[in-house]
Amino acid sequence: MNTPCPINIALGFHHSALRQGDHPALRVHGTTVRYDALLERVCLLASAIESLDPDPDHPTVGMFGYRTVTAYAAVLGILYAGKGYVPLNPHFPVARNLRIADLSGIRMLILDARCAEGAPELLEQMPHPLTVLLPDHDALPAWTGSQARHRFITQAELSALPRRIHEPKCPTHGIAYLLFTSGSTGVPKGVMVSQENVQAFVDGMMARYAPTPQDHFSQHSDMTFDASVYDQFVCWAAGATLHPVPEEQRMAPAKFIQEHGITFWESVPAVIDFMRRMHLLRPGVFPTLRWTVFGGERLGRDAAHRWQVAAPNAVIDNSYGPTEGTICVTGYLWRPEISDTECLNDIVPIGLPYPGQMAALLVEERLVAPGDGLRGELCLAGSQVTPGYWRNSVETEKSYREMPGPDGVVRRWYKTGDLVEWRDGVGYHYLDRVDRQLKIRGYRVELSEIEHVLRQVAGSEQVAVIGWPPRGGNVTSVIGFVCGSKVGDDEILAEMARRLPPYMVPKQLQRLPQLPLNANNKIDLPRLTELVEGGV
Repeated sequence: MNTPCPINIALGFHHSALRQGDHPALRVHGTTVRYDALLERVCLLASAIESLDPDPDHPTVGMFGYRTVTAYAAVLGILYAGKGYVPLNPHFPVARNLRIADLSGIRMLILDARCAEGAPELLEQMPHPLTVLLPDHDALPAWTGSQARHRFITQAELSALPRRIHEPKCPTHGIAYLLFTSGSTGVPKGVMVSQENVQAFVDGMMARYAPTPQDHFSQHSDMTFDASVYDQFVCWAAGATLHPVPEEQRMAPAKFIQEHGITFWESVPAVIDFMRRMHLLRPGVFPTLRWTVFGGERLGRDAAHRWQVAAPNAVIDNSYGPTEGTICVTGYLWRPEISDTECLNDIVPIGLPYPGQMAALLVEERLVAPGDGLRGELCLAGSQVTPGYWRNSVETEKSYREMPGPDGVVRRWYKTGDLVEWRDGVGYHYLDRVDRQLKIRGYRVELSEIEHVLRQVAGSEQVAVIGWPPRGGNVTSVIGFVCGSKVGDDEILAEMARRLPPYMVPKQLQRLPQLPLNANNKIDLPRLTELVEGGV
């Protein structure tokens, strides 16, 4: 038997499985899986990983699965084997999944039945051979016959391997997972998140929310978005039940929340506006919710009000954090009686750093303590700040800096690229990306300010603004996008001209049925640019 490890984020699940093996750990696609049954699958996969790829120089294993029992067992099995997981996404283009697999250096891939259809094209283009585990297949699928470079292991072969792992191993390299974000050069950057980073986060959330085995957690995000880590590992550390949201209900989950008695909901705020337009946010419609966590994009004041009315027993937590800061680093608890007055530009604050985490403002290349009304780039330090980008020292040195903080102590800080404002008694307000600050005709412009006015004038939460032209040269104007507004374009532009200087008024408005979202359900700004360039 392996020596137990004090730091492996799978230990929370393991302890819950030993305490309450007959309790539901997962409910997915109408199937309920108990902790002891999931543990059996996890140990089988972990043992196979150790038998088939024991090389400590291969610290990561790929996982190509989507909202299945096998997908969740794969994540835990990889961690039990002492390695870090690298998730691929069936919604990504093959080229992006291929790039992630190549950059991460994986030599093994766990594939579930739902993603098997898209696997042949990916495997055919892989630059090096892989060992592919097929836990959902009793026999080799026909398509494997054309993939002679790769080794395929069926469920029967997996079951015949010796069971060597019965509890989480100590990670050789300390990696929990690699998640790839968009890079400014067009090449994805792999954020290397350590076991210590995730454990610090999970410990903080356990203290913040005090979940119990009676809780029912939603799992809204894809595994290539780090909010999925939030749901899985806080849920399992509490011994609660995880409910992955079916793809067809992700943006309209009212029936799902009600049927499963969800007590802990986590998602992007875009869900609120979509449900509002579908007339699904009736007063008191979600009585079982105790906690609701929103993150990933700005939470509007009206959206928070609408959700609070629909979920009167829930505390709304507006969270903020980049992947480089391990999921979430700050939070703001919505209080209906006073939070209206604490919003800025009708946007809910992102609040204060969690205990043990630090934040400061970078102003003129110097970290300063926050002061009322002070703006700057938000920088983070503490136990959740990740080691850097996977095998990318150039990008790591750009974003992670050893700097003296406001107290004079030199620490390692992560530069978020996010522009924030501090308000005494409230905390931080997210304004925009630093790189979305533009100069138009010599004037410095924050696109978030234009979006704020457009939101008010159009009477819609679904708005966006981009600079124009977007590529090269000087930006000379802005273009606005509006969804679901009954106000006419001429009326919107005239009212904006009354509220804003001429250089901040959009030169045109584009009407869309819905703003395009990326794989993480955030507004896809590059796609908006493509729509304008294509004349859509």
